[in-house]
Amino acid sequence: MLSNKISLVKKYIKLSKLRVVELLLVTTVPSMIVSLYSMPPLNLVAYTLIGGTLLAVSANVMNQVFEIDRDKLMTRTSDRPLVTGDLQKSSAIIYSIAMGVIGFMVLYFLTTPTAALIGLIANQFYIFVYTLILKPRTNQNIVIGGAAGAAPVLIGWTATGSALDVGAWLLFLLVFMWTPAHFWALSIENESDYKNADFPMLPTQETHERSSIYIAIYSCATVLISIAAAPVLQLGIVYLLISISLGTNLMYKSFSLYKKNIQPIKYFVFSNTYLAVIFLGIVADIMWTLRGVVT
Repeated sequence: MLSNKISLVKKYIKLSKLRVVELLLVTTVPSMIVSLYSMPPLNLVAYTLIGGTLLAVSANVMNQVFEIDRDKLMTRTSDRPLVTGDLQKSSAIIYSIAMGVIGFMVLYFLTTPTAALIGLIANQFYIFVYTLILKPRTNQNIVIGGAAGAAPVLIGWTATGSALDVGAWLLFLLVFMWTPAHFWALSIENESDYKNADFPMLPTQETHERSSIYIAIYSCATVLISIAAAPVLQLGIVYLLISISLGTNLMYKSFSLYKKNIQPIKYFVFSNTYLAVIFLGIVADIMWTLRGVVT
């Protein structure tokens, strides 16, 4: 009996796609810290992460509910619980709604109503605008849909009670511009999957060279925004060195991808690291500055 319950929990964890969520949450805490320019209360951090995670899980699950038939056609997604029949569609819908409601309530009552509203808008945008309208119809789906993935920045910023200002929107823009190149690299790697499922991703409709050029353009924009964040957010040499060195590497990776000197998955993996370290660099810089003030 216990083993069956454990097995069921594992299926719901797999359905939740937590590995997709974890990178987005890496942007949340640094945004909270920079909004206050100090460490927020740990209980507030916990509530923000819990609420944001539950809303993201809700969106991920509903995305899979709507894409069962297409997921069956893709090797990468063919073992998802709804595809294999390990979980029923009705159960997934109830789970998604429950996670969304709880996540919204956690943010609303334990952080701020503004953070909750942003989280709810991002949740609905991902489910209905990205999943149902953009993804099956245009190769620019991830460009517009990236707004949902950048929302944790705004959630973290407003969860502390801070008003949205230029710094918040600059960090939002950083993640927003990072997203297309990141997912286009994955799309090149899984091009045949997306063709089989009839998803109009950019790499399925453009040549490798043109797709790589678009990746390079968005990579360049991401790097420039990351550097611009230094003066706007009053960050110092620690962050600047991190952003320049990582940005140089990201641009080199995009050039190598264009020349076919690396596999797309290598750019994809590095771009994950890039975003995480950029935001951790913000934290490191602020902590270093505060350390100097205290001493």
